[in-house]
Amino acid sequence: MEAPLSTDEPMADVFAFCNQLAWRVGGPVLMYGSAWNVVAYSTLNQGLDDIRRSLILRRVIPPDPRISGVRQSAEEHFEAGTSCFEIPDMPGIQTRRVIAPIRLLGVHVGSLWIAESAGDLHPDALQIAQEAAKQASFYFQLYDDARKREADRFTRMLLEGSQDELLLAQYLGVPVTANFRVISVCHGSNDDLRQQTRQVTRVLAARQSVNHVVLESEECLYVAFFVAEASPTLNEATRSFVTEISSADDRLIVGVGRAATRLSHAPKSRTDADKVVAYLRRTPGQRVGSVNTLRTQMTLMRLVEILDSQFEPLAGTLQALSSLELDDREEALRTLDAFFTYPGNASEAARHLHVHPNTFRYRLAKVADILGIDLDDRDTRIVVEIDLLRHRYGGINARRT
Repeated sequence: MEAPLSTDEPMADVFAFCNQLAWRVGGPVLMYGSAWNVVAYSTLNQGLDDIRRSLILRRVIPPDPRISGVRQSAEEHFEAGTSCFEIPDMPGIQTRRVIAPIRLLGVHVGSLWIAESAGDLHPDALQIAQEAAKQASFYFQLYDDARKREADRFTRMLLEGSQDELLLAQYLGVPVTANFRVISVCHGSNDDLRQQTRQVTRVLAARQSVNHVVLESEECLYVAFFVAEASPTLNEATRSFVTEISSADDRLIVGVGRAATRLSHAPKSRTDADKVVAYLRRTPGQRVGSVNTLRTQMTLMRLVEILDSQFEPLAGTLQALSSLELDDREEALRTLDAFFTYPGNASEAARHLHVHPNTFRYRLAKVADILGIDLDDRDTRIVVEIDLLRHRYGGINARRT
């Protein structure tokens, strides 16, 4: 009777575990994480095709169309709860594979992949792989703890800045001068971050055209897309991901930072993404945006923040509206907003509000009378428009009115 695979050694021996399994079944072994990252692999001399070589070097599944069908088939089995299964030869991959999902407390955390190499696999390869997958969950518990500690370290290095770009590049598997963009994905409320992680992982699982990493913080997930050279691929990957993830959950808020050209610029892209999220949180009805498309609005919001902190005496232009009923107050604010949005064009302002031009003029005159201001005066218009911006972006007047 063959001895069971040993799980008595620490996590560093997960490679020895893969070697033991490879020796028993007669084929090379790869151990994946749930995000299709390579956790460990066997090192016995059992053959090394170009796909396996690429997997080991990249530590993630490469953008190789030959393995898309294999991966899709495996994911279908994972979702169906299959304990162990076999994938026969497929176009472009003339190698039979035995796959065993690894589950920890009932949750899919990874998988063991065994490939037929120089000779046939063991007749009981499916059963051996199934048993090994149960034992492998032990390593995943250790690996998960270690991975989180390592990820936390590199998260700080990437997002807060690090002088050791080479080490960071090695961990991420990209060149120091990679072109990349950071995306912040947050819930509109303090929902379960694990659910958010699963949604992001599921959307990213179908993306093989560009490298990416997912980094967790206390409040959100950061997704960074990387390409070796400047190309439309980065923008396409960003646009596709943002569209799909925002459609998957209408509670998500997604902020896109600037494109950067080396890893040391990551903090700037991350700061951009965070600022976009902060803006979107204060803008009802808008959940997705980028620093490029929202630069003007974000600049105005920053101006409002400066005014609130430095020039409180300017507050109060709209204070008189606080005496109105809520509906009347909102109507007054909409009227002023239309006045500034369509300067000197009462017809367009009225059309925007779905009222007759004379109705718009009447409402505007009424608001000016309540506020005791002359909207024909240029300086007055400047102060009132600033106050409207402060109301829009949650400044002092938003709290007072």
